[in-house]
Amino acid sequence: MIPRISLSNELIELIPLEKRDFDLLYLVASDKEIWAQHPDFNRYTPVGFTQYFKKLLNTDLPYLIIDKKTEHVIGATSFYEYNDKERSVAIGYTFLAKAYWGGTYNHSVKQLMIHTAFELVDKIIFHVREKNFRSQAALAKIGAIKEKEYTASFDADALQFEYAIYKNA
Repeated sequence: MIPRISLSNELIELIPLEKRDFDLLYLVASDKEIWAQHPDFNRYTPVGFTQYFKKLLNTDLPYLIIDKKTEHVIGATSFYEYNDKERSVAIGYTFLAKAYWGGTYNHSVKQLMIHTAFELVDKIIFHVREKNFRSQAALAKIGAIKEKEYTASFDADALQFEYAIYKNA
């Protein structure tokens, strides 16, 4: 299991998410444009965000993403589907405030999590919907390889992709 500790580098700090963080995170997540390419595009609404937040809290280790310069919450991410037998874990449920798109922050978050995960596992998995082109491009930048395509669990007309990075690749 991934230990429940904070992680940090020069740009960001990842702090384990708590129930009490709902309002702080919703301030960031209430921007409609953040969710425009996501199949759950209503996550900017109170009802949609509440559903997302519950799912996030139930992952193996959810995090708030903090900008170290401003000390503001700028998004969330998570380790989930930890599998000791397969020596794998997924990284996802990630979103960032628009001001942090296209720069070094997403890369910084992923690299910090990848480095931490590879201390315990050999494979890191990312799940992405077929129309989430922004996330697919970000995964390509960090060297993730698309390994599987399958029907999304909540939409028979949509595909979901599984990307992976291996420790010794």
